[in-house]
Amino acid sequence: MLDSFLALSWQDIVIAASIAYVVFSVIRRLQRAFGKNESEFSHKVRNMDMVDVYEKCKELFPIQNLTFHGKEFSRGMHIKVITIQKKIIEGELIGINKVNLICIRTHNQIIAHQLEKVEEIIGLE
Repeated sequence: MLDSFLALSWQDIVIAASIAYVVFSVIRRLQRAFGKNESEFSHKVRNMDMVDVYEKCKELFPIQNLTFHGKEFSRGMHIKVITIQKKIIEGELIGINKVNLICIRTHNQIIAHQLEKVEEIIGLE
C-alpha cells in the first residue's frame, strides 16, 4: 500500500486535496441550506398552562404558612422577597417545603428560592 502512495506525484496529491475541499464545501452549503437550525436541536419542553404548574407547585410546596423574622405569611399573599444578593422578587407566595425552599409566582414565572438566602420578606397587602 505504501508503494501506491509513493507512486503518486505531488500534482496528484494537490488535485485530490482540491477535489476534497470542493466536495466538502458543497456538502456544508447544502447542510446550511436544507439542514436544521441550531435551535431545532435544543431540548423541547412540554407546554403546560399556568394552572397545571401552579397545582404542581402546591404539591411540591405543601406548607401554607411561613414565619420569617416574626412575621407570618400565608399562601396567596403578595410578597416582596429581598435576597442576600439584593435581588428583588415580587409575587404571590405559593408555599414552602421541608427543605426550606420558598416558592413564589411572579407575573411570568415561578421561582423557588432557598429560605436561608433570603434577607427580608415584606407583605405587599
